Amino acid sequence: MAANVRNIARRAGVSTATVSRVIHKSDSVRPETRRRVEEAMAALGLDPADLVRGTRSGSKVIGVIIPDLSNGFFAEVIAGIEPAAAEQGFSLFICNSRQSDQEEIHFLRLLQKAQVSGIIITPNSDDDDSINNEYLNLLSNMRIPIVLVDRDVKYSNLDGVFIDNRRGAYEATRLLLENGHRRIAAICGPMDTVPGRDRLTGYRDAFAAAGLPVEEELVYYGDFSVESGEAITRSILRRRPDVTAIFPANNLMTLGCLAALTRTGRRIPEEMAVVGFDEVVTLEMLGIALTVVDRSTHEMGRQAMKLLARAMGRKKGDHPAQRVILTPELKIRGSERYCKEKKETAAEGSKGE
Repeated sequence: MAANVRNIARRAGVSTATVSRVIHKSDSVRPETRRRVEEAMAALGLDPADLVRGTRSGSKVIGVIIPDLSNGFFAEVIAGIEPAAAEQGFSLFICNSRQSDQEEIHFLRLLQKAQVSGIIITPNSDDDDSINNEYLNLLSNMRIPIVLVDRDVKYSNLDGVFIDNRRGAYEATRLLLENGHRRIAAICGPMDTVPGRDRLTGYRDAFAAAGLPVEEELVYYGDFSVESGEAITRSILRRRPDVTAIFPANNLMTLGCLAALTRTGRRIPEEMAVVGFDEVVTLEMLGIALTVVDRSTHEMGRQAMKLLARAMGRKKGDHPAQRVILTPELKIRGSERYCKEKKETAAEGSKGE
């Protein structure tokens, strides 16, 4: 906020005090000076309502609550929030709930007590009604603008930025089906989260669109952790050696899946095709070309801060909830080429029999 006021003052050739008087509609500013300041705000693309909100707020802090700071996805979202917040003079207070509903409630109360200007939160879950009632009661009484990222809060009417998880999982599974795979194991996330449920639905959608049944024994449930991805992959290799492809439904489970395949000597993609959900930065650094469903994490953070800035300029409840749904991108890199070759080889072999 302070930086914005300084920029306006510099462009209009006035003091920051004059800018403050203009945005608060003081009568002590000459019409010509007021005009120059308003033109400067327009040229810089700044909303006077947001500026009023910023100067009236006693806090220059935005609270950010995420469920797992070790997950690179959330670190990237924060990297998108931070510059957007800094442009308006805000700093971030990061809270890691460690995937605990009670920790989230603790941090919400802490941020309320600290009188932060706004909160951006990724809830741990959305399907526990007893916890959800406590959430909703707390959120409705906080009188602090709140924006959700990635996950929703059941029964809430909050602004939020989300991804089309269902579409992303559909595209990943469809790619594998189109390249000849039929026994595709899905390592899903928790069913008490929207991403967990929607990505499983997308997996099922792809089979339905292809006119094929889903083999329920190939649907596994993890917890979005490396450990669950590795343990489930080992179980797949032991119990279902006929599986030719795996779809892990988040980046950490993808890492666990790849670790299990590597440690058991399976070559990727020659002996197992893998399409993951979310980029895994470490794989890029190692030169591993993995096809993934990619979300624009920086954009999610930027959009969340944009919604929060708007909300901070209005009275709570005086506008309908704004929901931004971003479309993921399927980044095809290498594994699909092998799948095609495998399909063609199989077809040639059948002709020779």
